[in-house]
Amino acid sequence: MGDGAQWSLEDDWDWQMQCARAHDALLRGTDSWVPPVEEELVLAARASALSQWHPSTSHNYLRFSDGPHPWVPGGRDDVRYLPGCISFAKEGADSSAVFRVWSGFLLQTPDPVLVLAPLEAVVAVKALVEVLTTDS
Repeated sequence: MGDGAQWSLEDDWDWQMQCARAHDALLRGTDSWVPPVEEELVLAARASALSQWHPSTSHNYLRFSDGPHPWVPGGRDDVRYLPGCISFAKEGADSSAVFRVWSGFLLQTPDPVLVLAPLEAVVAVKALVEVLTTDS
């Protein structure tokens, strides 16, 4: 973390990269339904307009919020998640990764809308940027 007093946006992105790298390392060589593509996805997101928001992952999806989470130094209790995310799973014909771009919130009512299901992280990121900036 930066100076220890506040958790910055940069700290969040650095932490997300470390977590993604570690999670991918655990998945390599396993038969998990979750492919080791989290680091690739976080890198693509960080290099895009998504870098203006705070990233977080849960199981197999990447989502964003408007501030640092309450469990980090300087985090907020009123963090708002943005209405869209990217999930990933081994769903390709050869068990390759498929990214799914969603508008709305996963596992909530109303059901989210599937926007696109590309094979490349960078294409998924571009589509999510469109989803999140069109509604804003």
